[in-house]
Amino acid sequence: MLYIATIFLSLMSVGLTACGILLWKCRKETGDYSRHIQAIFSMVSAVFAFMFIFRTWNGTTSVEGAFFEPEHTFIPIFIQTIFFFYPLEVIRPTVSRSMVYTLLFGPLLLLAIVGLCGGIEYTVIHTYADLWQHMTEPNVWFRLLTLVVMLFYGFSLFLVPYDWRNSSANRVFIRTYAVGFCLIGVLHFTVQLTHSYVFQLLHMAAWMSFFFGIAYYELRERLIPTKTATPQPQEEVEDELWKRITTELDEKRGWCRTDMNMTLLSELVFSNRTYVSEAFRRNTGSSFGEYIAQHRIGFVVEEMKRNPDANVQDLFQQAGFRQRTTAWKCFHKIMGMSPTEYLETLK
Repeated sequence: MLYIATIFLSLMSVGLTACGILLWKCRKETGDYSRHIQAIFSMVSAVFAFMFIFRTWNGTTSVEGAFFEPEHTFIPIFIQTIFFFYPLEVIRPTVSRSMVYTLLFGPLLLLAIVGLCGGIEYTVIHTYADLWQHMTEPNVWFRLLTLVVMLFYGFSLFLVPYDWRNSSANRVFIRTYAVGFCLIGVLHFTVQLTHSYVFQLLHMAAWMSFFFGIAYYELRERLIPTKTATPQPQEEVEDELWKRITTELDEKRGWCRTDMNMTLLSELVFSNRTYVSEAFRRNTGSSFGEYIAQHRIGFVVEEMKRNPDANVQDLFQQAGFRQRTTAWKCFHKIMGMSPTEYLETLK
């Protein structure tokens, strides 16, 4: 196991260092500090991975040590807070950043400061029997409480308000980042609870995959600089956007998706709600909702003409309507009569 861990950690150190160097070289492309943060964090993580090799051979890792040692309970809090800097830089929440930092980091850092500098005398716990025996001691449940708080703290990323107008990353990436962050927290908690070397390696693998995924997204997906020397005319940009919209809604039949809405469409065409809404007004003179309704009711009408005995409710579901009342209102608004009355005209 020692040799496997050594090889794995060596590869991890090299990979994280490479990610850090590449991100640092491209740090000015995004116009923010996201790549600065991630580059530094990647290289610092590479140093930690390299140090872990020596600790593995010296038997001083959290696996070989006592349960819930203060070093492995409170110091990771500072690492966890750093995880927040990157998504907050990318999301660019509309609320005050100082308020976000205070609400997110204040309680967590207070726990770390009290735990490390509060003069608390910690009971050494080597087995689950020791844990059960000393469970009522304040220093024991305080450490357990800290780990639980850290575990659920990662989920707070899902609560940061996402502003699609200012964010430089899409919502899917932010959610993926939050899920990866939570997974790392769960594995850290599991390592402290089980002292399993397998979970320790899984924790390191998740850490490495997390950084590799972010580096890939930053260097290949997000804010790739344009290669054209001159900007496109505004008319060409608008025509290109409308072409992407019609491709998603007409060619790919996106209008019949029950989950299709303005937010989803904006993400699919790599734009935002303002530009997409303006594109509908400029090209059709109607709104997004009216455009979708026209397609859906048009589909239902054509199917009724082909098969007057078809089940109307099934047709509405196939067209993408979720609720019967909404479908009937749209039908009556567009056709000037109810579906039942229209069927009568076909007989």
